[in-house]
Amino acid sequence: MHRSIAVTAVALALAGCGLLPDSSLHYRDAEVIEPMTVPDGMVFIGEAPLYAVPRIDQRIVGVREGEDGFKAPRPPQLVAVAGDDQDDDAAPTPPPGQQGQAVLGKDGSGYPIIMMPTSFAWAWEKVTQALTQTDLRVTDRNRDQGVFFLTTPERYQLQPPQAQLKLSHTTNGIQVAVLNGEGTALAGKDSSLAILESVHREL
Repeated sequence: MHRSIAVTAVALALAGCGLLPDSSLHYRDAEVIEPMTVPDGMVFIGEAPLYAVPRIDQRIVGVREGEDGFKAPRPPQLVAVAGDDQDDDAAPTPPPGQQGQAVLGKDGSGYPIIMMPTSFAWAWEKVTQALTQTDLRVTDRNRDQGVFFLTTPERYQLQPPQAQLKLSHTTNGIQVAVLNGEGTALAGKDSSLAILESVHREL
């Protein structure tokens, strides 16, 4: 008797999964809003949605024949790389969709930055090549920390003339900023802008 009750309960539970309403097509009832506008001088590289919802004029009224529901796309897969065997002199091939153009702009505090919508490996290689075309002298580098140690000519008006070019991960790609020689704070805005303009011209 107990076994029959247990089997019946399992069967009802499994059947219940199919009785739940399918709400996956309710997105068609959502309102479409205008894209976010970015203030002048600011940088935003997130305008391409990962999971785009069709615009209202592209939506279908009703369910098409054979359409059971909306299947969300799978999120991007993370790829783990063991060790760092990459040759710094060999340019890596950027992954698909990661060849976006570097943008010179400002962060939320008004400090100049370069945003590179790409992977760290590709950004590091591109910045390495760009620096060789400028009058900035690279005295050392630390790829693990994403830092180039620079000595700047007099025209950049940086005192003392040492600076660090720092590459940082963000949700929109790699951010490049200029720190003071000790790496404890951002360098002055005018000097930072002049340095980043030199690098950006060569990217």
